[in-house]
Amino acid sequence: MIKIAILFLLLFMVLGVPVAFAIGFSGLLALHFGMGTPLFTVVQMAVKGINSWSLMACPLFILAGGIMAEAKLSDYIVSFCAELVSWMRGGIGAVCVIANMIFAALTGSGAASISAIGGLITPELKKTGYKHGFIASLIAGAGALGPIIPPSMNMIVYGSITGESTGKLFIGGIIPGLIIGLFLIGYTVFFANKWGVDQGSGKFSPRRLWATFKKAVWALIMPAIIIGGILGGVFTATEAGIVACIYGLICGMFIYRTVKFRDLPHMFRVATEGTCMIMMIMGIAAVYGYIFAIENVGNTVTSWMLGITTNKYLIQLLILALMTLIGMFMETVAAMTVLLPVIYPLAMKVGVDPIAFGVWYSISTVLGGLTPPVGVYLFQSMGIVGAKFKEAAPFMIPVAIIVILVMLLIVFVPSVASWLPNLVM
Repeated sequence: MIKIAILFLLLFMVLGVPVAFAIGFSGLLALHFGMGTPLFTVVQMAVKGINSWSLMACPLFILAGGIMAEAKLSDYIVSFCAELVSWMRGGIGAVCVIANMIFAALTGSGAASISAIGGLITPELKKTGYKHGFIASLIAGAGALGPIIPPSMNMIVYGSITGESTGKLFIGGIIPGLIIGLFLIGYTVFFANKWGVDQGSGKFSPRRLWATFKKAVWALIMPAIIIGGILGGVFTATEAGIVACIYGLICGMFIYRTVKFRDLPHMFRVATEGTCMIMMIMGIAAVYGYIFAIENVGNTVTSWMLGITTNKYLIQLLILALMTLIGMFMETVAAMTVLLPVIYPLAMKVGVDPIAFGVWYSISTVLGGLTPPVGVYLFQSMGIVGAKFKEAAPFMIPVAIIVILVMLLIVFVPSVASWLPNLVM
């Protein structure tokens, strides 16, 4: 049965069938021809797959992200970041990274960050002299912080599947996200010096900084409200999504006045489309969970890997290599939902810290967005910049290496991800 499922899954993906339908049809065919299971069982499995309190956070944060984008908060964030660091060498590139980090903390979406911040910062990056391929790779790498810095859709999915605390996962992503952001800023400064571009204005103005801060402050304090509320036990990660939506509407409709009542149907429609995509994958992937359970795939994989090594670090490196490979060909959420039920018990069996594992596992899915053939972050940023793949590819390699190095850091020093959540929660 598992052979039928994988064969048809590969066939459908080669034919370009959308990933949710590829997973669903291949699983359905495997159940029908492999076991003669009634087809209605698939519907029951799909409903069970999305019957999760943790998953309720997904549509809420997707809606919150849409509200933030509609409210044009990215404009105020970019203006503030520009006054904060554009005076230094490589400053415009640093603005791109910092603004993406802040916007990621508002939306939890890499694609939303790339769209909102990339469109604003690209003309300035071009004006200062950066190569188009470099700009595309920088925007893709900075946007990829969306699934790492809380709130993170990937971590919500991980928590829903494994039962781990989504709040702890959120907090665990803060330090790794900051490390990646700092490396990207260093990457930008290096090329600014190498090419003699983006020299910076050399003039830091506290007055202008204060003026832009006053305009952006309502957007800047939202991450503090979300994370602070979770840390203080005021609300759960799922309830934080409700707070984010309400706060975003207050900012957009009454403070900045950039959102009108007539905009609400459009925002709800966009959020519904994004939610349906994730929920379809999550629900349909439950079919694979059933197939894996019947075929005893989890124990087979566990026995195979433990036959190679029982060292928890080497086990994690094997999982990392597998996720990197799968992520290059499968959409992020699909890769998580199909593989996680198999490899999570293995990681726990060898004594891996569940929060550290969840953080670097969530980061590993980002690599698929940075590398072809899926490469959604890279291709999205290339479209915004107008760069060709051959221009962006050489600069994308160092960005991918930065992400891999941070994952390896978490593997060998788990406290990088687990220390903060264990301290405050």
